[in-house]
Amino acid sequence: MRFSSILLFAIAGFTAACGSQKIKLSAAPGQDSIVRDGVPALISKKRNIVMLKPNTQVLKGNARPAFTVVVRNHGTEPVTLSEASITAIQKGAKHQTLKVYRYAELVAEEETKQAVAAFGAALAGAGRAMSASQAGYVHTTGNINTYGSYGSAYGTYSATTYDPLRAQIAQQSANAQTTNDFARLRAEGEQNLTNLQQTILKDNTVLPGEWYGGTIILQPPTRASDSPTGYAILVEFDGELHEFNVSQEQS
Repeated sequence: MRFSSILLFAIAGFTAACGSQKIKLSAAPGQDSIVRDGVPALISKKRNIVMLKPNTQVLKGNARPAFTVVVRNHGTEPVTLSEASITAIQKGAKHQTLKVYRYAELVAEEETKQAVAAFGAALAGAGRAMSASQAGYVHTTGNINTYGSYGSAYGTYSATTYDPLRAQIAQQSANAQTTNDFARLRAEGEQNLTNLQQTILKDNTVLPGEWYGGTIILQPPTRASDSPTGYAILVEFDGELHEFNVSQEQS
């Protein structure tokens, strides 16, 4: 019974971890709820305007929540929006700071991911090369039956021959596969870095009347049960603090 309970608990935890969570926004005083591209968003109106929108409403498993933050400078002087001015705090019993991943950290993550993938591709290529080096050897076996005036004889034989053309073809195929693997990984890595450069919010000076925005990525909040998990995203801009209330619940 004890083992069964542990097994059921583990399965339940695994199911919860692999389930889907829906992101919901709650408008506070001074904020308006709107919809952008079919996704609910919030606009916080003070001297300046700040908008927050989840990049997706449904998260799979323990995926990192991603949001688009947009500001408009309604003042008469340029104002710099910095990465460090955006923070997040989980509310409730698990009150804690949630990490907001900075652009440089995400780039370093992607470069590490590429290095690991390249190492794996190199190992796979080495394995293919070793197999190809043996492809030229052909092993044959057979049976021998002889008949003569003194009776018959039965036996088996085996032989090994080497076919250089067969080995060359196998080696060329292995090399081509390895080359393709590295090209694919390089293209995917370059595209991922380009996407980060084009979408992730970075330090930027916003001129009077100008809009600026980008994506922020958060550490997943700690979930203690199936009840909704609440957290706040805080955006400080031009001396004003805009706080957005967010919750995640099982969908």
